[in-house]
Amino acid sequence: MAGLMGLVAVGAEKQKTCCEKAIEQKKECANKCCIKAHKEGKSCTKCNPNKEDLKLYEKKGEKK
Repeated sequence: MAGLMGLVAVGAEKQKTCCEKAIEQKKECANKCCIKAHKEGKSCTKCNPNKEDLKLYEKKGEKK
């Protein structure tokens, strides 16, 4: 049973969004939908359904 629980925990690991990957590389996201949303001070909900991009920009110190 413990082995099965370990597999579930590993499989549930969240994939990073395009914006999260870009910020890790110290870059801006290059997706057109994200660029447009960020210029408007918004989150691209298509790529970041939980507004991860805005949270990361705030954490980085860039208020969009």
